[in-house]
Amino acid sequence: MNNRKIRFGVVGIGGMGASHALKLFKNEIQNATLTAVCDADNSHKNKFKGIPFFENVENFLKEDLLDAVIIATPHRSHIELAKLALQNNISVIVEKPLAITKKQCREFIKLSENYSSQFTVMLNQRTNPVYIKIKELIRNGELGIIHRYQWTITDWFRTNYYYKISNWRAKWESEGGGVLINQSIHQLDLCQWLFGMPNSIYTDLGLGRFHDIEVEDDVTSILKYSDGKKGVFITTTGEAPGVNRLEIASEKGLITIEKNNVSWHKIESSIDFINNSKTLFEMPKKEKINFKFKIENDEHVEHQRIIQNFTNFLLGKENLIVNGKEGLDSVELINAMLLSGLEKKEIDLPLDEVQYENKLKELINETK
Repeated sequence: MNNRKIRFGVVGIGGMGASHALKLFKNEIQNATLTAVCDADNSHKNKFKGIPFFENVENFLKEDLLDAVIIATPHRSHIELAKLALQNNISVIVEKPLAITKKQCREFIKLSENYSSQFTVMLNQRTNPVYIKIKELIRNGELGIIHRYQWTITDWFRTNYYYKISNWRAKWESEGGGVLINQSIHQLDLCQWLFGMPNSIYTDLGLGRFHDIEVEDDVTSILKYSDGKKGVFITTTGEAPGVNRLEIASEKGLITIEKNNVSWHKIESSIDFINNSKTLFEMPKKEKINFKFKIENDEHVEHQRIIQNFTNFLLGKENLIVNGKEGLDSVELINAMLLSGLEKKEIDLPLDEVQYENKLKELINETK
């Protein structure tokens, strides 16, 4: 029997990285162990007793301590740290986002092909049983043609204090945006995972509408697809109590997803009924189907699943839930939404990455 354990390190243990490190430290990831941590702030030095602590990331990666590393640092640093890891033959889990622009993602993905080390992105909501079920219904054709979806995700409420305690947050230069790239990237990843990439995006954007920040904290987008489908995506960090609700209107009825409940008002076919009914106002007969999923007590269980999956992948036991290359698509959606809102026009996809890079540089120069 192969008793090999994957030796993990974590870079950035002041925030989310501390949670990842704790999972490993407490042996909650099978066949994995925490062997080192790294953070520029040495006040975290004694956070994990008995685990080597490094302030210098180059030294951390060059020591023969690691098979894999989790990067949980501010957004702008993700790519450079991931490059260093690959160059040292260390596989990588990159906290979302992979990078802050499509161009940076694409260039890193191309670079990664030169190394045997592997990488994935912490797009953990793909492990949520609710969305796995929706993916299954779509993949199996049970919903028929999808006409529309609307995702309202406004329960990301944040205060000005939240933005002020970390000097990299809510800045174009260091975070690359606001609610889209920090919070709602999870739902945008699920949008492209479930429905594919749109042909174009139009966005109404609120920069600092609710907070004293330079980036977006209020977004309403329309996503248009080649098959006629449309998506509406609404998000903000300025509403309380907010809601997380996804509606999917399809040929076979309406699905609503809220919290851990999935409700399907199922019909035979709205298209057939439109074409063949001899009535004026009658609706197709419907059947209500409810799918209920247990509420997870551990708020970080989805992150744990990604780490476990990556461990199993490195041991040759599983395929990746999130192929690292897929980290590009949600970033492209975010870039396109921002560009549309800033330019006040509809943006075609694939995104002109040079145009977005130039726009981001302009924003950074304006806010320095």
